[in-house]
Amino acid sequence: MGKESTYESVFMARQPIFDANNETWGYMMLFRDSEDASRAIFADNSEATMNLVANLPLCGGACGNQARLLIHFTPEAVIRGVPYAVPWDKTMIILEEMTDPDDTLIVALGDLLIDGYEFAINNFEGKPGCERLTELADTLIIDMKDKDEADLQAIVTQSKKYGPSRIIAKRVETNEDLKKAKGAGFTLFHGFFFKKPLIETGRKINSSKMTRLKLFEIIEKDEPDFDALAPAIEADVAISYRLLNFLNSANFSFATTVTSIKQAVVLTGWKPIRNWLRLIILTDLAPSEKTMELAYLSAHRAKLFETAALGSGYENESDKLFMVGLFSLLDAMLNIPMKEITDHLPVDKEIKATLCNKKTKYSPWIDLAKAIEESDWEEVGKRAKALNLLPGTVAVSYQHAFTWADTFFATSTSGK
Repeated sequence: MGKESTYESVFMARQPIFDANNETWGYMMLFRDSEDASRAIFADNSEATMNLVANLPLCGGACGNQARLLIHFTPEAVIRGVPYAVPWDKTMIILEEMTDPDDTLIVALGDLLIDGYEFAINNFEGKPGCERLTELADTLIIDMKDKDEADLQAIVTQSKKYGPSRIIAKRVETNEDLKKAKGAGFTLFHGFFFKKPLIETGRKINSSKMTRLKLFEIIEKDEPDFDALAPAIEADVAISYRLLNFLNSANFSFATTVTSIKQAVVLTGWKPIRNWLRLIILTDLAPSEKTMELAYLSAHRAKLFETAALGSGYENESDKLFMVGLFSLLDAMLNIPMKEITDHLPVDKEIKATLCNKKTKYSPWIDLAKAIEESDWEEVGKRAKALNLLPGTVAVSYQHAFTWADTFFATSTSGK
């Protein structure tokens, strides 16, 4: 198969669902459903679902294997038993609201529920003729688009007739949307509100964050300074522990156990250790569940950019692109204007300009990441083409970034 099949087999978006306390409740899994890099039309949606199921191990996320995965299935896939390909204890089957469902579907779905799977109806509106399917649902997903508070409250009231254990508001795009959804009685929220900063007047970077940001002065030097780096890491017990934990994980194949910071620095090399420290500092700035999701997304962007740049004519920019991705969501993480944050970052002017939403040579990379995260696959194709990136290159880089980010969050954050 050619480049397109590689692209198809790995592209998916993993979007968090938060509860009212901004804790991650689960992930909505969205997939690319076309072999054509510029289109998202698929003759057989069951095949698209199978592609998604086959590649779920790529998407552990910040919550690892503990989070629910909400997966769209077609009625045909449910009847064929496709959901059994993923563990019941963390899988929620999603079907669209439909009138007069077939008896075969009801029986197959009932068997899955008996075996422990959960079931959600997408785009619930309480239409006549849908009751039979709705009564089986644990969860109802309601689209907020083009609905005012009265519309939402009416649908929530309608949903209570069926007694689902939870309702999810989807397409919550802003903090105002979040407030409206909570007011209407929703308890779970899905959308891009979590990527948008809620700027608080007069909020400043506190001293502890400033201390961590100052570590960049050592790792951002043009020439490697191992003599200065090892003592600086040793002086921070938390970072030392997490570094040794990370390097002794299965992701590395060192012949002996890494037991000292100096040994870790030498074995790892300047660039990998520097990227690891950058990510450690970022996660230390992000203690809450919501901001940990942002840290995971930032890490994925950083590695995606760096990996795609190598071998694509952007080799000299790979390190800067890593930084662009890593810091691209800092304003949402800290709820502080990006301009104030960049004043404290030891990065060059063009990276600062990119982070502050000014058009630069790095801006198209941010646009590419946004298109992937929003599962706008047609836009992904356009953005990749504009950067002269082959679809296969983007896909392999995307997969590698997931693996790298999952390894980091599975090992390093356990010591926090």
